[in-house]
Amino acid sequence: MPADPSSSIPSAVTQLAHADPLGPAEAPGLLAYLATIGDPRARKGRRHPLVAILAMAAAAVLTGARSITAIAEWAADTPQPVRAALGARRDAPDRWVVPTETTIRRTFARLDAEALAAAIGAWLADRDRPGRRRRAVAVDGKTRRGADATAGRPIC
Repeated sequence: MPADPSSSIPSAVTQLAHADPLGPAEAPGLLAYLATIGDPRARKGRRHPLVAILAMAAAAVLTGARSITAIAEWAADTPQPVRAALGARRDAPDRWVVPTETTIRRTFARLDAEALAAAIGAWLADRDRPGRRRRAVAVDGKTRRGADATAGRPIC
């Protein structure tokens, strides 16, 4: 089922497609950092690369997903070029498949949270170098939830 037209998914994917990407000389992409995380799943039966599951989850969370279900729905609604860019499993020449909610849930249940935090932290730290154009990246979600100390709303 395609995303609701009022959903942030289509607009976020459009923004990602037109974003000013960092060149390889500036900093490795997030996918390179996510690829350093060890896969906790048994080799037998793996259908989707760990880096693809993590990349889809990151992209979904950046567009507002707040649950495993929302991440799976976001992934299912993505167009084929986005799936390919995020490392999804290729099923046919022009068809990439995304993991199911169950696969995403089980993978995150087994994942080393400290390794994930270290990889994302290293990526963020590598983006912060003198002389480089900087973009703010909020990773705690307080702004998205509307917390504002200056307006009297609590910051949790």
